[in-house]
Amino acid sequence: MQRRKLSDQIAEQLEGMIADGTLKPGERLPAERQLAERLGISRPSLREAIQKLSSKGLLHTHQGGGNYVTESLAHSFTDPLMALLQDQPDAEFDTLEVRKELEGVAAFNAATRATESDRQRIWSRFNEMVEIHRAEASSIEKLQADAAFHQSITKAAHNVVLVHFTNAIHDVLKNTVSEYLDMFYAEPTFVEKLCMQHKAIVTAIMDRDPEQARDKARFHLEFAFQAFHEFKSQARLSRNSELYASMFSEE
Repeated sequence: MQRRKLSDQIAEQLEGMIADGTLKPGERLPAERQLAERLGISRPSLREAIQKLSSKGLLHTHQGGGNYVTESLAHSFTDPLMALLQDQPDAEFDTLEVRKELEGVAAFNAATRATESDRQRIWSRFNEMVEIHRAEASSIEKLQADAAFHQSITKAAHNVVLVHFTNAIHDVLKNTVSEYLDMFYAEPTFVEKLCMQHKAIVTAIMDRDPEQARDKARFHLEFAFQAFHEFKSQARLSRNSELYASMFSEE
């Protein structure tokens, strides 16, 4: 039986890292020498593996050097969807509704499948998120910390399709709710509730209780759903009041 070429094995390893989200769309691979040393292979074998993945459209080289994971892995889903939702009323609520179910599945599977390193990563992302939520950070920084926490759970679910779907949904959501983020993170008491809800999800995962993990994740997303609905109503009323005042203000 013919032995598989080393370059094929390396290409398969890198492809797996792209599939499970370890290497993200648009991310630059480490320098060739550094990556070859890390993998314990020769640079010619690594170059051949990279060429194989480039021919599949999974990697590409930027002008000036450097190998990158192809951006279109995410954009092929999010770009047309973003265009479709841009002018749709209440698109963010449809997105949150889908995310609630996906996050529930992710938490359920993470509770049963998470490895010890997965569990450590979830705790680490949770603690980082709480620290940023309680700090004088921007709403975008808080959203990114929140996303990193949820992504650590999705990765622990060990389902490559779920990883890419939840990442795409997050990109869509980030664009549809951006104008409400300052309102969402403005009230410390509200943010503390978010932190407690996140902790409940983590606790259920650490207890290996999939049903509880799913329920806590869905409860958290339902809470966010209702909050964004309220914030959108407030923003609409504020805009209408400003418009009314401008219409009847003195010249």
